[in-house]
Amino acid sequence: MSMPLRILGLLGLILRGILTTALVLPWCSRARRRRLICHWSRRLLQYLRLTIQVQGAWPDSPGPYLLTSNHISWVDIFVIHSVHPVRFISKSEVRHWPIFGWLAARTGTLFLSRSSRRQTLEIGKAMTQVLQAGDDLGFFPESTTSDGTSILPFKTSLLQSPLDCQATLLPIALRYSVPPGHSESAYPFIGDMTFMESLVRVLKSPPSQVSLSLGTPHKALELGTDRRQLALQLHLLTQQLRESM
Repeated sequence: MSMPLRILGLLGLILRGILTTALVLPWCSRARRRRLICHWSRRLLQYLRLTIQVQGAWPDSPGPYLLTSNHISWVDIFVIHSVHPVRFISKSEVRHWPIFGWLAARTGTLFLSRSSRRQTLEIGKAMTQVLQAGDDLGFFPESTTSDGTSILPFKTSLLQSPLDCQATLLPIALRYSVPPGHSESAYPFIGDMTFMESLVRVLKSPPSQVSLSLGTPHKALELGTDRRQLALQLHLLTQQLRESM
């Protein structure tokens, strides 16, 4: 598909997403909501020419799960949604991204201002409420994106809530391939890059592949009795998943 046709298709998909989010999702059952988000995300990956390879399977038990992952790109969220949609915790800046920020807000994203300790405590309470309501929730413990060649240390700020409510954690790992003949992937969203700069870079990139490895669920207290222990164990599990790809 040529670039102009891909852009037209992407604009049509975005319009469909806006209409579905505004007019359909508020009245959906949880199961139908997940199906719609999953289908939309898979179509987005197709327009980005990104193929996903999944290692492992989503757990059979109903959850809810608190999913943790390494973080490379804004595309990570849609990669995860294409396998199993979850609500996410994102940095507050995402709310102001064109269109995608609005979509994130309307699909239940919790926005965190990392400069506010008070809001971190409020997000912790919201995490517990989301899980107690039966919704799966996801976040990126690195608290920022990396270039994908390694996993940054996991922050502890959001790990008290899963300990307090004895959440079931589901670690996963992501890795974007480097297309043949290229020195790097177009997907890392790092440095001073803006969202629009990253989107253009991704659209211009050759067809690529992302691998997603699903780990084994663990109760938070099985991995650590405090935030530091939990962060170290989650980091180790994520690193092992990444190395298994």
